[in-house]
Amino acid sequence: MAIRRHIRHFFRYRQIARIFLKHGLGYLIQRVGMEKYVPLPSLYSVHSCTPESDYCIADKLTRALMELGPTFVKFGQVLSTRSDILPPEFIEELEKLQDKVQPVPTDQIKAQIAGEIGPVEDIFADFDPRPLAAASIGQVHRAVLKTGEQVIVKVQRPNIEAQVINDLEMFNDLAHIIERRSTEAARIGLVRIIEEYSKTMRLELDYDREAKNTDRMRHAFAKDEAVVIPKVYWEYTTPRILTEEFIDGIKLSDVAAIDANGWNHTRISELGTRAFLSQVLIHGFFQADPHPGNILILGEDKISFIDFGQMGSLTERRLVKIGQFLKGISEKNVDKAMSALYDLGIISDGINLDDFEGEFADMMERIYSSSLGDIDMNLLRQEILDLTYRYQLNLPPYLTSLMKALITLDGVGKKLDPNFNLSTATEPVVRQAFEQRLKPGALYDTMRHSYYRDIKPLLTFPKNMNELVKVTGQGRLEMSHNLALRKHAEDKLTQLVNRISASLIIAGGLVSTSLLLLAADHTSAILNNVLIGTTILISLVGIFAFFIGGRHS
Repeated sequence: MAIRRHIRHFFRYRQIARIFLKHGLGYLIQRVGMEKYVPLPSLYSVHSCTPESDYCIADKLTRALMELGPTFVKFGQVLSTRSDILPPEFIEELEKLQDKVQPVPTDQIKAQIAGEIGPVEDIFADFDPRPLAAASIGQVHRAVLKTGEQVIVKVQRPNIEAQVINDLEMFNDLAHIIERRSTEAARIGLVRIIEEYSKTMRLELDYDREAKNTDRMRHAFAKDEAVVIPKVYWEYTTPRILTEEFIDGIKLSDVAAIDANGWNHTRISELGTRAFLSQVLIHGFFQADPHPGNILILGEDKISFIDFGQMGSLTERRLVKIGQFLKGISEKNVDKAMSALYDLGIISDGINLDDFEGEFADMMERIYSSSLGDIDMNLLRQEILDLTYRYQLNLPPYLTSLMKALITLDGVGKKLDPNFNLSTATEPVVRQAFEQRLKPGALYDTMRHSYYRDIKPLLTFPKNMNELVKVTGQGRLEMSHNLALRKHAEDKLTQLVNRISASLIIAGGLVSTSLLLLAADHTSAILNNVLIGTTILISLVGIFAFFIGGRHS
């Protein structure tokens, strides 16, 4: 088994090295320790490649990831949310990664369906062999059930699971190697990033999970007549096959089709904004990578969301703090916005707060466009990404995904209506979310969720205080302290210990010499000379250790 795995990895490593060389990324092969997988005639190319500007490297890396397949494409998409470890130039390029491939032949798709839910002819009255969409993990076909319902069937590509798992094993091996070779990789926790990505990819291979996400969103909007979420047909759904209701609509970005139906652009842009922000602010469960193809217009007053493979979730506490941050931005209140960043755990303890606060205040002035109160969302995001990288902020992926989603929404809204103002369109949803949280039932739920974390510990406070007083009075109070030293202080302490040890060695050598001299006997002169010489040698070693200890300051 191990030999077979090694062979699989070897040929895949060779392929990766070849593609990296093709795109002029030979120096990256050196940095990750993959020279042994490069054919001998190509080794010169590895060493002749020299680093370029961040924009050039990012562009070449993006092209290479596209050619390497789904595991690499999706990893690039994950990295595009990590503005804390990559410069803005890389974030901008990696966001361009598209998950598009050539479709799988129909006979292979039908064989995959037959192996999961049964022969196509037994389940569907009609099955369109032409895919509606083809992506790296799976592709989508229209079909009609025997009972007459129109559906879409999302089918996982044959053997893609084995390919992804093989790549993930290699990712894990490479991450450990790179962390050993690079202190920067160890600092950002590359192995941990790969482990989290592996979990995410394994979840994406499970269509059953996507079906549950769809059901959850359908339940959330069950009482909203303006929003349609497709129904899942569970009897024809497995981890590799997803069957759900077909929604016949017009893509949000298809302005010509919207005009052909005579629909009002402003009403549609406002509807799309309200529906998506309801996912975020009211339900706390949203599409992490929305794009116009996943938002369908069914009329001026009706919209549909499809594709719930990548989702983000926000706790009640996060929702409140994000609201405070955006409110602070809109009011140009630096203190309020900074307080929200602290509460969200974004600002770390090691940064220079004075410098950061000054730059943050300057950023708030720059993000406003000419229209009063209209925030330039794209500029806001670029400014935040730049600050995140330079100050090593802990910007969580869910917040990066949310910013991307809002920018997509803002861009589509302005395409439909040049006068579209995201801040203005947001106000009704924010007000609705605020009113819902003031209802008795919502307040009760909030208190119930906060009980174990915030309230219950207070109930034990009197008992704990009484126990503390009792133990102190009996003289049984014990305290422990964990001293964490900075690097400079740790070096000084090591130097001190080394010098004390060296001093003890010298002292021991001198005492031994004195005793031997006092006990000297002419009949054992040769032995004494040997012992004295040994003792002097020990003393010299001690002196050497003393000076060495002093140099490591």
